[in-house]
Amino acid sequence: MLDRADLIYRYDGSLPGLLCCVFESCRTGRMPLEIWEAEDPCTSLAPELNIPTDREGAARVWRKLRQLSPDGAHWTEVGFLSGAPDKAPALHDFLCETFRRGRNIAGFLGDPVVSRAFQLQRQVHNEAHLFLEFLRFEEHNGVLTAQIEPRAFVLPLMGRHFAARFPGEAFVIHDITHGAALLHQGGRMEIQPLEDLTLDSPTAAEAQYQELWQRYYDTIAIKERLNPRCRMNHCAKRFWNHMLEMPLTEGVVQSRQTSVVRGRPREEQHKPCFPEGRPIPEDKMLVGVTGRL
Repeated sequence: MLDRADLIYRYDGSLPGLLCCVFESCRTGRMPLEIWEAEDPCTSLAPELNIPTDREGAARVWRKLRQLSPDGAHWTEVGFLSGAPDKAPALHDFLCETFRRGRNIAGFLGDPVVSRAFQLQRQVHNEAHLFLEFLRFEEHNGVLTAQIEPRAFVLPLMGRHFAARFPGEAFVIHDITHGAALLHQGGRMEIQPLEDLTLDSPTAAEAQYQELWQRYYDTIAIKERLNPRCRMNHCAKRFWNHMLEMPLTEGVVQSRQTSVVRGRPREEQHKPCFPEGRPIPEDKMLVGVTGRL
């Protein structure tokens, strides 16, 4: 393990930026006390060092990591999608430990550094898996639309599933938490920044299908076996706002009655690690869905 220095790193909040922090630690032989994003208002008596993002340096670290431990590279890539506040220092220490221990790093789960990296990627995978089940689409002028409020940036892990399931459909999955959207049309898929998503009122046919789904859900329920606490264990309340069949609590009513859902302030968002895709030409923009990019 490298020596821990009385120093704090500042980076740009991207995965290449974090890899540059790892490069700096390996080059100097010292580990920082903390790693903060450049825009974080955190302060400390410890000296700070701004780590510029060098794409070539980051690429070198990433190539070496993939050669040394494919599992370590996968944990890092997925773990960085997490919304945990300690993801940067946790993954930094994990990468340094990977370069020290080598290919079998995934077998050292008894090490707190390795265990934390494993927990981060597992939490992201678990949340993505839950949204594959709990996501609900609505049709607006031929476009399937859905909204989610995840803790982690799970859109990159969800796209392949829905693209394979609906290869001929145009759909939009709007991540309110991170101000981004997954767009799919004509076999092409991109993740774009999207602050606001404005939807038209559901058509009569869509409203009828929603009512049929709610009736089906209520009809198959066994009243004598209702167990709200058990249901919350399997489907936490934070998923309910965008699930048509769930009970209409005060927050859910407000969310469903509004046609415009606004993203959270920038300072509350976690930056996606995936690069922004090419802008979609206006003539190929999805019909029936408008937003402010």
